[in-house]
Amino acid sequence: MNQQDRQATKLGPFVATLTPEQPIQHKNLTVVPLSDRQHNELDYVLSADAIESGMLEVTEVGEQGTVPELFAVVQGDMNVLLLSGEELVGAKQNRILNTSILLPAKSKTAIPVSCVEQGRWRHTSRQFRSGSWSSPSMRSLLTGSVSKSYRTRGQARSDQGALWNKVNESIEGSGTVSPTSSMSDIVEQHREMLAGYAGALKCPSTARGVIVAIDGRFVAMDVFDKPSTLAKTWDRLILGYAQDAMLYADNQAEVAADFSVDSASAMLNRMAGREGSEFPSVGMGQDVRFESGDVQGQALVAQGTCVHLCAFPNEELPLT
Repeated sequence: MNQQDRQATKLGPFVATLTPEQPIQHKNLTVVPLSDRQHNELDYVLSADAIESGMLEVTEVGEQGTVPELFAVVQGDMNVLLLSGEELVGAKQNRILNTSILLPAKSKTAIPVSCVEQGRWRHTSRQFRSGSWSSPSMRSLLTGSVSKSYRTRGQARSDQGALWNKVNESIEGSGTVSPTSSMSDIVEQHREMLAGYAGALKCPSTARGVIVAIDGRFVAMDVFDKPSTLAKTWDRLILGYAQDAMLYADNQAEVAADFSVDSASAMLNRMAGREGSEFPSVGMGQDVRFESGDVQGQALVAQGTCVHLCAFPNEELPLT
């Protein structure tokens, strides 16, 4: 099936019922919560909880391993949700998920990932554990390259070289010391500053999504099928957003540049008019990819429900 023959999916139904709430902010990072009272929900366990409980086991593919894939085994009776940009730490090198995936119960699946630790290829553990979350600029780059790979190869592969360059740029920009060029070292060595963002920005109980701005400029949108998913991922998501916030202009300002409810509403209206192309997901459902004008993104749709939608600007924010 070529690109012209692919099923087009309208994004409108996924965002039409969302209502922006009053922005919350810390320094240069502004988060606009998105709520609604009409949405479908699916039953699943988040990967971090599933790994901790032993329900999900993620390892290298065989003893030798391969950079762009890991092996995921769901041992429980619940589906497991893994989210794009989420970090998996350990084994032979740290990775991030290339796309959001809903793994069925009692399944074994090769999952597409990207390396965020260029200087290590040796086991530190047999299994992976959950780590932090990648930044909006990293996730934007990841999303664009994976979408291109879907169109040209039919696979959820990334531009690994470009991602390594992005990790190194962030390491240098943040003044991080990292012998293995590891994204996780950025979080560990700047945890106090990053935790300041997470501590100041609390998850509203009714929200199931957010639109995020740095210095008043849109950098990310994440929407889930239910508020509990946002609540459980909130702290790690904020740490991811904050990685970019600490790098960009005016990050010492006490008040962020304006990004209002009206700004968020305008973004939702723009999203509602877009369409995406469907690709079979590695797990359950469809991986919907969209790119139009200045916005790109991905949505995981399963059983008629948008489980996770994320969007990013096509153009990167300028570094100071």
